Amino acid sequence: MSIAKQLRPMESLIEGVPLVNYTIRPATVEHCDKIYTLIQEYYSEYGIPSNRQFDKTTFRKDGFETDTPNFRCFVALSKSRAEDYNIIGFVLWFRNFIGNSNPQVWLEALFVTKKYRQKRVEQALFEHTIQVDNYY
Repeated sequence: MSIAKQLRPMESLIEGVPLVNYTIRPATVEHCDKIYTLIQEYYSEYGIPSNRQFDKTTFRKDGFETDTPNFRCFVALSKSRAEDYNIIGFVLWFRNFIGNSNPQVWLEALFVTKKYRQKRVEQALFEHTIQVDNYY
């Protein structure tokens, strides 16, 4: 039985779940193919209907190969070897401007692979998203 506890940085939400070293970064076009693979996993796991899905070409073009992307993305990277980083999660978000008010941030999708869940990766991705003024 798991017991919730007070957290220290990089510590799991549940006792007995091993810690993981990761970093959160803005996604680049080099991350695009791996993110898209995780998006397919997200669609499958959460039963997203096909009419709400977008294809790889649209994803790359609209988010990474334009000066005014339709969405932004952060990735969670876990170091697997000396120089290798694996993408273990992502968050897709966009800004919406309503009238003359400040822009609002809308979270489209947040997903972490099963192996890395409940290790504060989800929380770190979310926190980076709500602090987007530090990045863009």
